[in-house]
Amino acid sequence: MKYWHTGFLSRDVEKTVSYFCSLPGVSKDDWTIFEVCFEQNEMVVGNGGPLKVAMGRVGGIGYEIIEPLDEKSYHGEQLKKHGPLLHHIAYVCEEDQQEAVRSMLADGGEIVWEAVHRGPEQEEHVYYIRSERNGFIYELLNCCPFPL
Repeated sequence: MKYWHTGFLSRDVEKTVSYFCSLPGVSKDDWTIFEVCFEQNEMVVGNGGPLKVAMGRVGGIGYEIIEPLDEKSYHGEQLKKHGPLLHHIAYVCEEDQQEAVRSMLADGGEIVWEAVHRGPEQEEHVYYIRSERNGFIYELLNCCPFPL
């Protein structure tokens, strides 16, 4: 497993990126903003939907900012319930994703969202697992769909 990013939920991606860009040494060039949609037929657990996403690197740390574009999606429900917040810590598990998932589940973790997203170049299998130990949500991906 390799750390990839820390994910936040936001009501407005542009405003959140602007905040980061107000920090010394951070510019808009450090960020890529795009839209992605997890279609319902790609979902294994939870609701899919469209997302506006910003990916960036600040001080050597990867960040993902997610703005749900559908309030009925998993991300939209979480934003409505909890407000803007640090949502997850993401790891790429290129060779051992299923082993990492099994380990977290055996330790009391719970899959709260799972999708198999068919991207243009590869199939991305994404899990959000809530840890029983600390309540954190860990995102486990089988590939790195977007280089930081």
